[in-house]
Amino acid sequence: MRRSLVTAVLAFVILAMLAPPVSAQAPGGPPAPKVTITGTFDQITSAGRNFYDGNFTRDNDREWYARTRFRPDFEFAVGRTKAVLGIELDLNYGQTGSNDGGFPGNNTGQACGFQGGCKGAGSAGGGLDLNTDVAGLFEIKWIYTEFDLTGKDSLMPFIPVLTVARLGGQPFGTIANYKVYYANGDFAGVDLYTTFTPDIKNHFAWVDVEDQLAGGNRAVPSARTNRGKDYAIIVSPEFTPFKGLDMKPMFSWFHGDGVTSTNARRNAFNVRTVGGTMNSALANGNDNAANTLSGGDAAMHEERYTVGLDARWRVGPFGLDPTISYQWGAYDTQANRTDGTVGKVRGDASAWLFDAIASYQLGPLLLEFRGAYSTGNKARDNLSLSKRYYEPLDLDTGYWSGGWLGILGLGVDYFNGGGGANLGMDTNIGYDRYGRGSFALRGTYSLTPALSFYGVVSPNWTAEKVDTDTGCPALTVANSATGCTSRIAINSNSFAQGDSSYIGTEVNGGFTWRFAPNAAFDLAGYYLFAGHALDMTEQLNGVAVKRDARDGYYAAARVRLSF
Repeated sequence: MRRSLVTAVLAFVILAMLAPPVSAQAPGGPPAPKVTITGTFDQITSAGRNFYDGNFTRDNDREWYARTRFRPDFEFAVGRTKAVLGIELDLNYGQTGSNDGGFPGNNTGQACGFQGGCKGAGSAGGGLDLNTDVAGLFEIKWIYTEFDLTGKDSLMPFIPVLTVARLGGQPFGTIANYKVYYANGDFAGVDLYTTFTPDIKNHFAWVDVEDQLAGGNRAVPSARTNRGKDYAIIVSPEFTPFKGLDMKPMFSWFHGDGVTSTNARRNAFNVRTVGGTMNSALANGNDNAANTLSGGDAAMHEERYTVGLDARWRVGPFGLDPTISYQWGAYDTQANRTDGTVGKVRGDASAWLFDAIASYQLGPLLLEFRGAYSTGNKARDNLSLSKRYYEPLDLDTGYWSGGWLGILGLGVDYFNGGGGANLGMDTNIGYDRYGRGSFALRGTYSLTPALSFYGVVSPNWTAEKVDTDTGCPALTVANSATGCTSRIAINSNSFAQGDSSYIGTEVNGGFTWRFAPNAAFDLAGYYLFAGHALDMTEQLNGVAVKRDARDGYYAAARVRLSF
């Protein structure tokens, strides 16, 4: 009997320990902490030729490679307050550089040992070689806290409207735009999202581009390492006048000191600018080329103002997404004056951007037409005096990507195309200094809810004619990875007059098959019929030789697991 009693007591104690805790408070007590993990796993392979380095006249750049990406988001929430940590990890299949990762044993400061050793100019942080013990590069994408700043149960409850504050490294999302044209990707700073009514809301954001720490400015410009204090302010209300129509006007002020991020300022070549490019340290006040750490002189300023209107209109099967934006401002560079002296020159900026998508849903067939135009500079223009090309704050290679273009934008393999591969058409809107004019027709047919096919035809031009008596820097492993970020002068005939506006026509097609819950297989091919605006000139044995552009192409496959 005693043994049975002891056994019963022990069983009761164990069950009590295993039972979930019960709050003594009423159901309205504090919420329990919650952790949620979401994200994607990608396995990608692609093969192509003659588009990687931005020089379409030399077609010996080719590859077939594979890689993986792990992109999880960890959300730590208590009620409406939450913190998010987003991580990104990219690894090549196989060792592609002088070592398999960044550490240990690599003292170069470059992933995979040297620039160009990893795919995507170091975006892939390592290579999975034999035995795969790789010190890969973990990238912090998001690290922010979100909480109610005003409204009920907030930090400032005496203000009646709800404002959600987000602080830290975070995505731009729809802070500035619906369609990607001004701010995309990620930033560090503050976003205040206020809901006045269900149909009237507003984003107010502070974007910290570059910051200055104490002591960095305590030297002459030629010896400084500080980069000034660069920032942007974005104010963007949202209106829904009636069901089916969303409107998003936007105002942004960008301030830059000295050198700034090339996401925010195109590093275009200019003959009369000191150092030769618009965003170099020499152009921005550094008079010592040996100081490679210099951010220029913080007394060299840029003030840029941008207004825009983005809209979405849906009426039955018809859709229209128009965008218009205007940009103006002033900026300083060190330049060669017409009187032979060298010094600070004040330039003015003025640029337009138009972009519109019209769509029609006809049963399982979705037809879309898109057109875009941005102003640009002529070949002979002195960029230290005037800029007529549009400069977004940060596009993160997102312009005309996402299913529209894969060589002049990003496709299924988002490490191909983009940036220097197309001279900034998906990072800075236009082709080099010349602006752009693009059209596209896209058709998507959903055979079943799980299987859809698509095709795109897109001719592209520049707004101003390209001077093809210019070229790319000498081809190396490093710039094959980063691409040709700007056309440069070859001789005295360079940047004298324009020759051609036709960039080429990109044709692409593929399908998406959602073959299992949360799993999808994408297969796509991309081909660019190169136009004469991509022709280039190079020096061969001291003689300037003009070369015709050749077509570029690639195919890519991806398996994605979303969780």
